[in-house]
Amino acid sequence: MRQNTILNTFCPYFAMPTLTPSVPYARERRQFLLALAAAAMLSPQTGRSEAPLIFGVVPYLTARRLAQLYEPIRAEIANILGQPVALESAPDYPLHFARTAAGHYALIATSPYFGLIAKERHGFVGLAQPSAPLEPLLIVAPDSPFQQLSDLRGQKVATSDAWANLTLTARQTFRALGWRIGNEIKLIATGSHANSLAHLDQGQVAAAVVSVTTLKQLNVPADRYRILYRFPPSPGLLYLAHERLGNKRIAELASALIAWSAGAGQPVFAALGHGALKTITENDWRALEPFVAEYDALAQGGE
Repeated sequence: MRQNTILNTFCPYFAMPTLTPSVPYARERRQFLLALAAAAMLSPQTGRSEAPLIFGVVPYLTARRLAQLYEPIRAEIANILGQPVALESAPDYPLHFARTAAGHYALIATSPYFGLIAKERHGFVGLAQPSAPLEPLLIVAPDSPFQQLSDLRGQKVATSDAWANLTLTARQTFRALGWRIGNEIKLIATGSHANSLAHLDQGQVAAAVVSVTTLKQLNVPADRYRILYRFPPSPGLLYLAHERLGNKRIAELASALIAWSAGAGQPVFAALGHGALKTITENDWRALEPFVAEYDALAQGGE
């Protein structure tokens, strides 16, 4: 017997230290929603009541959209493990990072570079990654006068969060032009990719940092934006499990998830724009090391 019950957890929203979004997406985030969707209160296989494992998804989209996209994955993880699993997100990246470090999450779907940090510093083990890489984009309005990257000097650029993988990629690219972040270019953290698109539509920023997959996940029409620049790709969102689940269960979960993504779960990952899951290789981990260095420098007060 399998029973699904919605879990709702509430907590004050900690405001971003940037422009306050004035769009419906932002209103949703101000309603203090942290838990996104949820868990079977009875174990799918045993029927015993037990506390759910928490599956934390990095908050790169609105709570509603994350719930729609990741609920089928939560349900399949619960089925594989034979244990209730609750889907949850945080109001911003720093709190997602803090909860991960504190062991609040048993499972995470997180930014690529933070997946490496979770593995090296917080007791997590890699499960899988999408076969499609993360493809960051810099987009402008269709009628924007900006034609090349150098045209953005002195402008504001929207990004979902100051700590997002896409943001770190953009920082590296702008610095390579000799620009100082906050001077020659200003990055505005809006709270989600939907908010960044709204800022762009409203003319509050000159450009927005998004990705190929998030445009697909938000069903953004191609005539709503123009690609100004394609940043270098990197490994995509990573799935990890905390080592407390045990090596045997983690290995079984990884194998089953990868198989499911290529079979019955194909429509789920097609909606995400991720493609089937695959193993995270040592080369993939190494490719993320520059982003970890960028994160550490930024966390220590660097530009």
